[in-house]
Amino acid sequence: MLWHKAWLETRWRFVTGLLILTVMTGVSVYEYVLALRMMPLADSVLAGDASPLGAVLRDAITVQREFRGFIWYNAFRDNLTTMGVLFAVLLGCGGVLAEGKKGTALFTLSLPVTRRRLLGTRAGMGLAQCFVIAMIPPLTIPLLAPAVGQQFSVVDALAHGLCLFFVGALFYSLAAFLSTMFGDFWRPLLIAFGVACVAAMAQFAAPEYGLFRIMNGEDYFRNGTLPWMGFVTSAVLASALLYGAAETLERRDF
Repeated sequence: MLWHKAWLETRWRFVTGLLILTVMTGVSVYEYVLALRMMPLADSVLAGDASPLGAVLRDAITVQREFRGFIWYNAFRDNLTTMGVLFAVLLGCGGVLAEGKKGTALFTLSLPVTRRRLLGTRAGMGLAQCFVIAMIPPLTIPLLAPAVGQQFSVVDALAHGLCLFFVGALFYSLAAFLSTMFGDFWRPLLIAFGVACVAAMAQFAAPEYGLFRIMNGEDYFRNGTLPWMGFVTSAVLASALLYGAAETLERRDF
């Protein structure tokens, strides 16, 4: 019953996120053909530009000449990372406190289960949904790549999916924790987005580090190595946030 309830609460957010990310990934595959046609023009425009910005743009074009680089730059580095954070936070928001606004919190709390089990079931469902959202869109790339005369490894798709999942799970856990502190849907949403924006700005200051470097799988793309330390750190922080959420909900006076 609890699993079914958790599914009903988040199903439309999950289905919407899965469809949007899958479609965006598929579009990126077909955009490669157009990008190849535009690259000679971009080369001619940047030919005499010796500025730092010109160097950055030339590096971006060089990366995107190959199909794997184009997919990483446009899908994993951009669309899937940004939208992955968005839907992880959306899935994490809500819960028992938000139900109080709809008048169903007392019914939920009257069920013969502990508050920890309520939160644990919802977190389990949410993390499973985050995993599906992280893994399915990348797996569409090996399926669609032959349509544009290219190949993409299933192993690469799974590796990038793991990168998306671990950091996405961290943002999910942050939203779930904030949802045990605030009784509305919007404050946890906005605070979690604010944290994501701060993390993005920190990434500009220190490009070699940061959550989004882990999430977009740059180390795997450039060196073929998964960011295991980043995975462990994200998992520990996510676990701590979910534990804090359980403690907060347990002590909450309704």
